[in-house]
Amino acid sequence: MKAGMPPQTARVRDVMTEAVMFVHATQRQEEAADILRVRGVGGAPVLGHGGRLVGVVTLADLADPRRRSPATAGLVEDAMTRVVYAVRANDPVASAIRLLIEEHIHRAMVVNDDGSIAGIVVPMDILRAFARGVVVTPPPGEGTQIEYVDLRKFS
Repeated sequence: MKAGMPPQTARVRDVMTEAVMFVHATQRQEEAADILRVRGVGGAPVLGHGGRLVGVVTLADLADPRRRSPATAGLVEDAMTRVVYAVRANDPVASAIRLLIEEHIHRAMVVNDDGSIAGIVVPMDILRAFARGVVVTPPPGEGTQIEYVDLRKFS
């Protein structure tokens, strides 16, 4: 970096986790909870028919007895949250931080231009980036405006 030049701001692709663990909407809740516990994660994206992202489920969702439907025998689709918050890999990390804070969420999907999953970003990813000295500031002129990614347009 040249002297006097502002540091490059980090992009989501610089901090995200690319190896995303998924569960399936038609999996039994108990099975999904076991998978999450064994992998040491608090939640995961949910894939539906054809591998399409249809929601997000957390251990807390799966532990809530009100989210078990006798008609479907307690499938993940009964417990998942159908609203999926996402950012793009090229977005500034500051945008992902703001999304997590404003929406009170613990994970945001990272999507490619075609709506496919590129990764996931969680607060620990951002903390690891800070520890590595990654600069997380809004780029000049861009601010931290959140642009919501509507996954329905990829259906």
